[in-house]
Amino acid sequence: MAKLYIIPGSKPPDTTAQKVRNRIKAMPKPASMIQCHRCSGREVIETKIGVMFKNGRPSGGTKTLICATCHRGGERVVLA
Repeated sequence: MAKLYIIPGSKPPDTTAQKVRNRIKAMPKPASMIQCHRCSGREVIETKIGVMFKNGRPSGGTKTLICATCHRGGERVVLA
């Protein structure tokens, strides 16, 4: 039976998805544009936490921006 050895400092080749992420991260963008730190997506969803209903209308709450791409994948990644 053949033995397998791990070479120190080696890592597996990037997947197709990781290559796309790296390419998008390298693309130029305005400094004020929000970009997800996990997937490099630039699509966001604005959500509110702690909203109360008074007289049939929503009021209060804390607004947050989450990454739409990560959200579709089942993760909640809050952006600055």
